[in-house]
Amino acid sequence: MRIAVCDDDFFDLELICKNLKFVLKELAIAAEVTCFSDGGELLKSIRGVGSYQLYVLDIMFQERQMGLMVAREICRLDAGAKIAFLTGSREYAIEAYELGAIHYLLKPVTELAVKEIVQRWHMYVNSPGEYLEIPHGREIRKFPRSQILYMRSRERGIEIHMKQHKWDSWVKFPFHAIEKEVCQSVSFVKIARGCIVNLEYVSRMDCAECFLANGEVLSISRREYSSVRNSYNDFLFWKMKQEEG
Repeated sequence: MRIAVCDDDFFDLELICKNLKFVLKELAIAAEVTCFSDGGELLKSIRGVGSYQLYVLDIMFQERQMGLMVAREICRLDAGAKIAFLTGSREYAIEAYELGAIHYLLKPVTELAVKEIVQRWHMYVNSPGEYLEIPHGREIRKFPRSQILYMRSRERGIEIHMKQHKWDSWVKFPFHAIEKEVCQSVSFVKIARGCIVNLEYVSRMDCAECFLANGEVLSISRREYSSVRNSYNDFLFWKMKQEEG
């Protein structure tokens, strides 16, 4: 994996790269991080040695919106560019997302914020397989991910609710063992302890409940609400980009 970081503020550039390298080591992701203090040098590098898997760009270069100009050229050179923007203000959020930004961070950029960039990049590039495969006794049960409405923990197993209810199932397998694998997908999110929902079938949410398109209503725990709301917003943005593509 190759990552490019571009910021004309030397202090910010050094801090971002330091945090990024620490996070990559923590997540066991092998990557080469290249730092640029000038957008022109970054574009020259792309033309010379090829594109990067992730771009982390400051929007404001020399107190101008040069970062957005550089991003537009990056998108022209690299149609699949994954860009995260850095800025001191939310003023340019709309322009950033119009360019397909995977994230938009306010300075100062903390280690936690950098970790979120990497995790979002991972979410965008790692689409899961077509089926969710769960061991059940001596067999492997296969469930089409696109047809799963939600999953619940029940009686030391997993209760799987499907779009076609005649295919609803229960499998004897630890819920926590499947939770991490399922929630790597942008479409699935944990909304409460022992409950994961497919955002494809969510019609709306409020602070306490998740409303499914089929009329079912699931409770959102107070503990999970903030992360659920963020995941839902990420999903809606991802969905919009998929439809545009």
